[in-house]
Amino acid sequence: MVRRRNYQFLGPVKPPPQTRPLLRVGIAPTPDFTLFSLSNLVEFLRQSADEGDFSRQLYCSWALLSHNHDRIRSSCGIEIAPTELFGDPREFDYIVIHGGLLHSSEPIPDELYEFILEARRHDIPLIGLCTGQFMLAELGFLDGRKCAVHFSLEIAIRELFPEIIPVTTQAFVKDGPFITCPGGLATLSLAAALVSEHCGVSRSRKALHYFMADDSIGEIQESLFSGDELALNCNDRRVTRAVGLMRQKSVESISIDELASQVGTTKRELTRLFKRYLRMPPGEYWRSLRLSSARWMVVNTDRSIAQIAFDCGFTDSSHLIRWFKRSFDATPTEMRRIHADIGVH
Repeated sequence: MVRRRNYQFLGPVKPPPQTRPLLRVGIAPTPDFTLFSLSNLVEFLRQSADEGDFSRQLYCSWALLSHNHDRIRSSCGIEIAPTELFGDPREFDYIVIHGGLLHSSEPIPDELYEFILEARRHDIPLIGLCTGQFMLAELGFLDGRKCAVHFSLEIAIRELFPEIIPVTTQAFVKDGPFITCPGGLATLSLAAALVSEHCGVSRSRKALHYFMADDSIGEIQESLFSGDELALNCNDRRVTRAVGLMRQKSVESISIDELASQVGTTKRELTRLFKRYLRMPPGEYWRSLRLSSARWMVVNTDRSIAQIAFDCGFTDSSHLIRWFKRSFDATPTEMRRIHADIGVH
């Protein structure tokens, strides 16, 4: 005899607030994608997206994208159905190209390449997961860049794409607008970095706690920018010293000329070096560091917007609000209210 029970008392009591997720991820799998990597990514987002184990897409949202509604076969034979068709990539903060078996007998659809190109035209950051970076390589996006790849594919990527610098010792690499990750358990580090950057470190810790992850898995990458610096390992001391000074002097208002002088070069040469190694001029890189710090303070502290603007080196709160809105599609006050409405602790 079946003793059925009603488990609705375990669900949320209050209806979800009407808020826009702070992290929106679109995932485009290739034929014979790896189910393990996809599960790690989506489950981490799911646990980060709500309180408890309620599975509402509040902090984070995700969608499985394809060019049609046909099921997509994974490398283990299990098939999944897409939740959305390719559309405007600007609906997402990141597009994940999720690969798997490179020798799959089913060709990658042309529509996926076209969608990747469309995302690039709109400057949407692209993530190559598992073997998704091979598609980015085919499009020439990774030439001269560092790329995280599984150790078993290092020889293949060196032979097929000699312009790329393969990295086999890191969970993920961020080089400019491209992030690459070899998949597997490394996907958890990638997901933790994305959630920490956009939703706050507490969201990542909550997910890891629900995963019952041990310390070896639970090392949270607190900032994609710090991960970027570690991944680049720039050989030019002028660049590394300049980045160090940027972090030390976040409150000070010094010019790029003065910064260049302090590291023993000129503004013109420092700009050339930053574009070469960090894919952006020093002023833009410095502003991105300050905005990243400001977002963390907005989400994780109760400091006033004026105090955050001062602490992060902006001339005033209006200056911070203008760049914050441009970068994160929300003002600091709006982002803080979203977190409060959802129930950040």
